[in-house]
Amino acid sequence: MSEGKDIILVADYHSENIEFRWFNQANGEDRTGRYATTRAGILRQVEQAAGELELGGRIVWIMESTTGWARVKELLGERVRFVLANVLQMPLPPKAKRRKTDKIDTGRLLREYLHGSLPRSFQPSAWWREVRRVVDCRQDLVERQTAIKNWIGSLLHHETWEERENLWSGVGMAKLSAMKLSASDRVLVELKLGQLAQLSEQIKQVEKVMQALYEAWPEAQWVDAVRGIGMVTAVSLLAHIGPIERFARAQDLISYAGLAPGMWQSDGTCHHGRIGGGGTDSHLRYLLIEATTWLCQIPRYRPTYERVVVKRGKKIGRIVVSRLLLRSLHKMLTSKVRFNPAPRPARTAATKATTTAGCLR
Repeated sequence: MSEGKDIILVADYHSENIEFRWFNQANGEDRTGRYATTRAGILRQVEQAAGELELGGRIVWIMESTTGWARVKELLGERVRFVLANVLQMPLPPKAKRRKTDKIDTGRLLREYLHGSLPRSFQPSAWWREVRRVVDCRQDLVERQTAIKNWIGSLLHHETWEERENLWSGVGMAKLSAMKLSASDRVLVELKLGQLAQLSEQIKQVEKVMQALYEAWPEAQWVDAVRGIGMVTAVSLLAHIGPIERFARAQDLISYAGLAPGMWQSDGTCHHGRIGGGGTDSHLRYLLIEATTWLCQIPRYRPTYERVVVKRGKKIGRIVVSRLLLRSLHKMLTSKVRFNPAPRPARTAATKATTTAGCLR
């Protein structure tokens, strides 16, 4: 346990109430409680802690990176040292399913902090949060569209023998309008089609906002220049990646996207498993995998893709290309260079010898 004179306030933040844990490092006092999620309630706790704080100590506020942290941080300002915890990277208890209560959660956060092993979460600025909300809004609308299309497809599959190929093309929509359905089913289908039309219009409005962001964002225009990536994908990728400075290495970005293989290691034995281990942004992974439909044909990536396809198949090949794209994006954003689609120069014997000599030094 670390020694000091700080008062640590751990908050399990919810929309109605905050479960808090108060720990005074000077005298070891540890107590818990609950108060309403209001400005007055939060400030009251901080003021009380300030009144009991010993000379040389400070107030440390710890909370999860789930919801509400931005407004709490703005409210507290310089009154506290604000710590945002990444609970996804915290280790779970070793045996069975843990007992889940708010008090247990605050206790785990406190212990990890005192031991110096509390994972910290990235705190994006207001601009980055706004960009992410725009991208997430479009994704939500697209998912609603897909759910409605699946609902109509399921209806046709269970109640008719009609073909559903290319149902959402112009010809398919005309065919859907001419299908023989019961009176009640026709009302429901028309209602769903009306919702689809509304969602399509809303998606266009959100994409106008994304277009405005794109035109004022040089990095998004660089990413858009890569074959297979359009305006929407470029803005979405950068919004999910955030400031590139948070990733010291390209491998860190690959792990964040959940594209790094899992690992089981013991003594001299090491096994690599499925991707996704440690990944925290599944939608970023989805965007990358979808983009590989065209990325596989880029001269820079095609030799690697073809080599992997022969050994492991097309799915693994697309995953490898996704990793290569992330490495390229990391290089582009950190070095401020444009994407080069040309094949990488072949390594000569002299180059290999130089690299080996440098590694041995």
